[in-house]
Amino acid sequence: LDARSSPTHPRTHPRMSLVKTYLVAYNAALVVAWACVLTRTAQTISTSGPAAVYAAVERPLAYAQTAALAEVAHAALGIARSPVLVTAMQVSSRLMVVWGVLALAPPSRTASLDVFGPISIGVPSLMFAWGVTEVVRYSFYFFKLLGDVPRAVTWCRYTFFIALYPLGVSSELFLAYSGFAHLMKTNPFAYEMPNAINFSFHLPSVMIMFFLGYVPGFPMLFSYMLAARKKVLKAKSD
Repeated sequence: LDARSSPTHPRTHPRMSLVKTYLVAYNAALVVAWACVLTRTAQTISTSGPAAVYAAVERPLAYAQTAALAEVAHAALGIARSPVLVTAMQVSSRLMVVWGVLALAPPSRTASLDVFGPISIGVPSLMFAWGVTEVVRYSFYFFKLLGDVPRAVTWCRYTFFIALYPLGVSSELFLAYSGFAHLMKTNPFAYEMPNAINFSFHLPSVMIMFFLGYVPGFPMLFSYMLAARKKVLKAKSD
């Protein structure tokens, strides 16, 4: 669920073949990792309830999401057709939620906002939005590297985001809001002035500025994906 581009197709040069092998393995591993997050989320909801989801997915979630840092390197090295800055911003937003909110603010892990009926916003909704998105996205990249993406995977890649993108963003923002009071109280990683380098760090303030970026960022990326959907699916139907 983002605008990150797919890997390039390396030429037949031996070094490029190694790059392609690495990218195939990387995307396959991420499909498995996110499938694990999805499976544990579903199992935990049915056996222990939504409040227990974070504890069940904490480790695979940390591995899967932190591994996305490699995509910034892929863009920087030119083995993926992605702008480095855009990729870094999208990866950092996810990492802020995982490490800056969920890991540091325990109240966010069990917070829940009822929407209607049995539907609520919280960690389970975030895991569903992220998990489905990433399983589809990395599957798309995996098949593209092999040379032939199944039509169903392409359709899912360029259709599911219509519902999952708003669900994921609303879940991220709600969890950040739920953990904010705790972060204000504990003020982790605080670095206050005066000091030798004349610099201060206040994580809650950084978080506010970070998530304010969603205001222009969400409509821009959503519009980009809608345009990409129209272009790709039209090409597939021709």
